[in-house]
Amino acid sequence: MLDLFTNTNSKKDFFSNGLMQEIQKDMDIYIASAFFTEVDVIDELIKNNCRIRIIVRLGFPTSPLALKHLLKHKNIEARFYTSHEFHPKLYIWGDKKIFVGSANLTKAALLRNQEIMIGILPDDLRFEELTYLFLGYWQEAKVLTLEEVEKYEKVYKSYKDKLDAINDFDDEVQKVLGDHNFPNIQRYEVKQSSSELFFDNFLKTYQESVHAYNFIEDEYKKKGRKVNSELIPLRLEIDSFFSFVRESHAVHETWRDQDLGWNDNNRMILNNLIDEWMNIDWAHFEQRIVKQNYPFINSILGSVDSINEATASEIVDALCVTHSFHDRLRFFKGGLDTLKEAFLNQNELSKVKNTLAYLLHDQKNPIGKRIANCIYNPNFKLNEFGQSNVQELIGWINNENMPVINGRTTKVLRYFGFDVRQVN
Repeated sequence: MLDLFTNTNSKKDFFSNGLMQEIQKDMDIYIASAFFTEVDVIDELIKNNCRIRIIVRLGFPTSPLALKHLLKHKNIEARFYTSHEFHPKLYIWGDKKIFVGSANLTKAALLRNQEIMIGILPDDLRFEELTYLFLGYWQEAKVLTLEEVEKYEKVYKSYKDKLDAINDFDDEVQKVLGDHNFPNIQRYEVKQSSSELFFDNFLKTYQESVHAYNFIEDEYKKKGRKVNSELIPLRLEIDSFFSFVRESHAVHETWRDQDLGWNDNNRMILNNLIDEWMNIDWAHFEQRIVKQNYPFINSILGSVDSINEATASEIVDALCVTHSFHDRLRFFKGGLDTLKEAFLNQNELSKVKNTLAYLLHDQKNPIGKRIANCIYNPNFKLNEFGQSNVQELIGWINNENMPVINGRTTKVLRYFGFDVRQVN
């Protein structure tokens, strides 16, 4: 499936179909659309008990009737801008897919106009960046109330038949309701409270992966240990087992093709692979991770004091122990040195240390809250250090025995039949 929608009759790739087919019950939905007239999609979402947060622009052709429709439902929160410059078309369908492109939430854009929309999956790095963008839009947008809609409706009716004067209409809207614009210069300066927007959704998907991991751990414990338990935590031994599975069995895209469900067949596959793993030499685990990587990362990040005493270079070297952070170097010409330079240039060392100390050693907040804040809260979020990096790092260093959750983890969990969200 291309996840490309152009509203071409011969291809029948209508964007409305793309949206409707991806709806699932109880989804969290986030929409940013400059123009809004189409309520059929909204009704379908409501029918499936989805929670909707939508941002629109008050300006022609956005319909007052459609706006009033939003305010009727308790599952909908609506906000708005009035500026011409607010012009996104962004549809976030929970943690499953994001649609982005040229189509507004109007019937013409969904079915008739020549539009270009693409679907983006969670394992795409752009997925995370687009959620940050929505956070910024949401934080700065004004809350839509019935009073605001009624003001807008008066202006709308007075200009409805004067399409040639559409710019005058928009100017009048701004005069009556104020020039409310998203400040591009502050795009990533999201206020702390907005980290709550995605918190519940994140926590559900994170716990989903941890829950699936626990089934694997229960089976693994029955087999004993590959190395002495005093050398490395069980969760990191299992992480290396996942690496073995990914490299030797769940290769390429085969992890997508396995039957869903934790059943006797998948349990048998798991046990056979654990037996195979226990009886082979895996030098990267036994020689590199056990003897070098874990002792090193623990010496740098294992306590608040060691973090504060570490140099910038030592901290980045410790982060590079994690697979997901080291894997980012493929996006940097010049390799590892360029990655390190970019990370340090884009983050103040004091903030890096504060974030790492909070993530790994804070005792006031539960681990899920700390992870979410380091992903979404600008007081803790680091540049060039995304969701997969945060989740994997806390798997290396924590007192709650939380496993490593990164892109490799979720692919292997899917290989064993667990329907978990994929992270990049």
